[in-house]
Amino acid sequence: MGSLVARATASLSILISLVNTALADEAKPVKVAAALTAPTKATVTVNTPLRHGVFRFTSYPAAWRAAQKTNRPILVFATAPSCPHCVKMIGETYRSPQVSRMVNESFETVYVDRLEQPELAAKLKVRWFPTTIVVGPNNKVIDVIEGYVDSKTLSQRLQTTVAAESSATQKR
Repeated sequence: MGSLVARATASLSILISLVNTALADEAKPVKVAAALTAPTKATVTVNTPLRHGVFRFTSYPAAWRAAQKTNRPILVFATAPSCPHCVKMIGETYRSPQVSRMVNESFETVYVDRLEQPELAAKLKVRWFPTTIVVGPNNKVIDVIEGYVDSKTLSQRLQTTVAAESSATQKR
């Protein structure tokens, strides 16, 4: 438990650093198509195509800015394309109707490919692939899920995480 708290605290300081860096220097879109379909600053919804049908962003700072507007937590999925457990988690867990619907309705989502974004994966201190990190709109790490989990387990874990964060936010 102590190491999880230490990792969460370290991840929080890293995420704050990432956001501060991004705010100082606008994040660049990963795909040209995403840049062409990007919404205007006045628009809250994002009209970019979802990666794997689930993940809205490939930039943590962009997801953080969206979370500030929507007040939704951020779900970061760190993956490696050659990882069989990552491929299985995307194909079976995240694409299951129950998880896909919940994730798209309740979270700002970030897809982090360690080959495309090695610095971000390192800053997040991802030890295992896949890793799912849930961050509150206040940039506080709420939960870290290391390794493959099936759709039922992920759905239950995310529901519990969101409910606990919602309850804590209401008490503040």
